[in-house]
Amino acid sequence: MHNRSARFIAIKTLCELEKSRKPVKNILISQLAEHPLKPNDRQLTVNIIYGLLRNREALDLILQHLCNQPIRKLKPFIHQALLVGLYQLMFLDRIPDSAAVNESVKAVQAARLPKKLYGFVNGVLRNSIRKREELLNLLAKSKKSLLNHPRWLTLRWEKQYGKEETLRICKLNNERARIIIQVNSCATDSVALQENLRAHDIHAQPGKYCKDTLILRDFHGDVSSIPGFKEGHFQVQDQGAQLLGKLMGSMIPGGEYLDACAGVGGKTSLLVQLANEVQAHVSAVEPDAMRREKFKENLKRLHPALHIPLFPGILQEFARTSNKRFHGILLDAPCSGTGVIRRHPDIRWNRRADDFTSYQKTQLELLETAAPLLHPQGILVYATCSLEKEENQQVIECFLKENPSFSLKGCTSILPETASSLINSGYYAPLPGFENDGFFGAILICSQQ
Repeated sequence: MHNRSARFIAIKTLCELEKSRKPVKNILISQLAEHPLKPNDRQLTVNIIYGLLRNREALDLILQHLCNQPIRKLKPFIHQALLVGLYQLMFLDRIPDSAAVNESVKAVQAARLPKKLYGFVNGVLRNSIRKREELLNLLAKSKKSLLNHPRWLTLRWEKQYGKEETLRICKLNNERARIIIQVNSCATDSVALQENLRAHDIHAQPGKYCKDTLILRDFHGDVSSIPGFKEGHFQVQDQGAQLLGKLMGSMIPGGEYLDACAGVGGKTSLLVQLANEVQAHVSAVEPDAMRREKFKENLKRLHPALHIPLFPGILQEFARTSNKRFHGILLDAPCSGTGVIRRHPDIRWNRRADDFTSYQKTQLELLETAAPLLHPQGILVYATCSLEKEENQQVIECFLKENPSFSLKGCTSILPETASSLINSGYYAPLPGFENDGFFGAILICSQQ
């Protein structure tokens, strides 16, 4: 196994992303398993990849200005090596110019590409240093047209939300998201946690929408190093996601509740906290083995005394084999993720216009599967982290048309008053903001059968 530099891993990850459209996080994990890095180098790799993805259109504009040939004709590794170099030179001020250039050239050498390409990469990057002022002026002039999102997506949002709102969402998506933590009410409270953080010089301010939220404005380190993490005092969770859990409303004492698409357990923990107040029971379903491992790890940290039944398969299998009926089901369905682009900047480049209808098919199947698992008068909360109608309102409309025993319940009486501005036509539908990502939630009530 050869040692590879932080830049080499960044370039390889970006090449694989272009080719496969897999989540960048998964690609990076497998690259780091093959070529482990020291913590500082690892952090640099992550910063380069995520920063580059937030500024890709701007960097391509600069690169095209510096190249005589169309950049689409560049070899993929060379294209990404140049973008990695340019990102450091134009957007990072702590890295010396010489290091940005030399490490990009070394990465091309490590990739065993023809020698003439070392000179090409070296020449383009050194030229960018000489022309830096001219290139930054070019970016400043192009600011309005440079949204750093694919054009088909911004046109779509302009139709739905208007030009100004689209510009606001894009600008927000191009910024680094703050760390927002959800206080585990089973283990501590926000006042005690805030005091503990202050004692360690970590500034935390209460969230606007949820009382158990703290926003860490200036913290960008490793989350597991935050005081209280190992003790299970909190989990990292956006306020938009926290409010989805609250759509379940007041739980029935001793009732049975299901997280039908549990993922790594973030919303399961929210349901457990709600259930704790009335001794209700929570179960979960998650088909993916890696996510299940993370789920077990997270829940063990947050709720060590509890055993949460976790079904290791798809919801359809669970529905076939379970004779249990639930008072409430949270269905946080697989979706395009266009509401969480700020935290996952690769999503914008990975999606295609026809993805939304294929997600809709899966979402409707899951809703149809979850519905018979409810008790009469049970609550089914449908949720996504998408901004797209096909995955949100249209799914609910289609489901209600086919299932007349269900009706839509408005969110206003369920959510805190502070969150009233996030409700639209009875749906919970926040657009991305400084304190929250974009989400969608609908409460469906099953009438007596």
